[in-house]
Amino acid sequence: MVAQRLEEANILANYPSAKQRLLIFDYDGTLTPIVENPAAAILSNGALNSIQALAADPRNAVWIISGRNQSFLEQLFGHLTEVGLVAEHGSFLRSPGSGSWEDLTAKVDMNWLEEVNNVFQKYTDLTPGSRIERKRAAVVWHFRQASQDYATLPAAECKKDLVSTIGKISPLEFINGKCVLEARLKFVNKGQVAQRLVDDIRAASGKPPDFVLCFGDDVTDEDMFRALRHSGLPKNTVYSVTIGESQKLTDADWILSDPAEVIATVMMLNESDGHTGGEDIGQNGNSKRTSKVLPVPRSYLLDSGP
Repeated sequence: MVAQRLEEANILANYPSAKQRLLIFDYDGTLTPIVENPAAAILSNGALNSIQALAADPRNAVWIISGRNQSFLEQLFGHLTEVGLVAEHGSFLRSPGSGSWEDLTAKVDMNWLEEVNNVFQKYTDLTPGSRIERKRAAVVWHFRQASQDYATLPAAECKKDLVSTIGKISPLEFINGKCVLEARLKFVNKGQVAQRLVDDIRAASGKPPDFVLCFGDDVTDEDMFRALRHSGLPKNTVYSVTIGESQKLTDADWILSDPAEVIATVMMLNESDGHTGGEDIGQNGNSKRTSKVLPVPRSYLLDSGP
């Protein structure tokens, strides 16, 4: 389906009065723009401060659910102790206030990792500019820096190769992302984590969250949107928001154009509760109140580096 444009009034119809809020964010393409070098996709201090302010509200459970590995998330968000982290699309989870990670794949046979890696290596050798990323519970073939005209066919052939061999004997799925092909376990995904977070809130308080806001931009985030749609929560309390072009097909109900609008939404939520975050966005060090969900400068999203 085609999602509707998300505006401030849509969110503020329920957010201020909600007592138990669940806020979920993908990382790449959602909190930061997709960039040529993934290592350069580092949030600025101002954007991090905005997320920290959101998580400081005791009514808010804030989670980052990413395909990135534990090390990356620890490095960027580790000091935000009130923010929950989920790495590798749901393989590893660090709860708010905890310094340790829960391995959700601990009892799973992972011998398939080496077999997939060998297939990816064959296509890496054939595709200049491509590379393999070996995670603890997934393997990813990146071809963003390869010639797209040249890489499209090998990517299709690689997936076909995997499906017809390893895919027949292992519980795997092969996901096409933005210039990536990822091999992962079928039963480990962002949707299962989103449902778990809803269930955990219900178990802890006896009531489900009365406001859920979930942002994501690619195919792996669609798992979250579908899980929340079928979670049993009242439809008017769930805001699933995809990021991208207005006519994209998605299971999300709402849409924003880019990560700048996501961060602007975070700032708007903070200010609606009387909190501030990311005070360095104003010209004189003052935060700005906007009347709509509007973009913030790209420089506010990404760290400028040393």
